[in-house]
Amino acid sequence: MLYALKDDQGLIIAVSEKQLSDEWKSVDLEDEAVLIFLQRNPTIGGKVMQAADADFIRVLEDVIDLLIDKAVIQFTELPDPVQNKLLNRRRYREELRKDDRTNLIGGEEDEGIF
Repeated sequence: MLYALKDDQGLIIAVSEKQLSDEWKSVDLEDEAVLIFLQRNPTIGGKVMQAADADFIRVLEDVIDLLIDKAVIQFTELPDPVQNKLLNRRRYREELRKDDRTNLIGGEEDEGIF
């Protein structure tokens, strides 16, 4: 989910992965105001797209896990490099779950604000 802070004219001045106060409103990545903000701020746009890509990768991992759980495919049928990547990502996700600060885009220092 993406949240935006708007100025008096309704233009987005910041985006965050978290709603930091009642002033921050939920926005869709496809929203024209979001796209304009990201075009004006290409560095931030890159971070937002990286976060969106990470979310999509997580969806793909869930689909793979579901296919394995339902015995549609077997883990061992996947090529060795794919198996290794999936195992490494699972271990990494487990480590992240231990650290509450990992839900911030861009790191702890900016509190997830772009």
